[in-house]
Amino acid sequence: MSVVGIGIDLVAVDRLALLMARHGDRFLARCFRCWSPGGEHDDLSDLAGRWAAKEAFLKALASNVKVIPYRDIEIGRNAAGAPVITTHGRASLALAATGARNVHLSIAPGADFTVATVILEK
Repeated sequence: MSVVGIGIDLVAVDRLALLMARHGDRFLARCFRCWSPGGEHDDLSDLAGRWAAKEAFLKALASNVKVIPYRDIEIGRNAAGAPVITTHGRASLALAATGARNVHLSIAPGADFTVATVILEK
């Protein structure tokens, strides 16, 4: 197997809190596929981790953020609780174009900052 892309992103949790305060439900609905208005908001550290993972994934693809909507990148957990990326729409097409067969994701949450790393492997 060979690495076709690596991405890393660091998110300040207070910056995410400002975005939520400024744009609220519109921001969450636009960026998080699994979020729905009126639902229970995830804690800020978890949202920051998912945001960082989306950004790290885009960097690993070496794609322009404006081309792939954030909602096309879904961050979840597998049965063992490890974070995983599921792609939809344009994100799926971009991932297929890299030839990657495996997407590795690591998220390190924190009270002030959260970091995520993505490795694309074929």
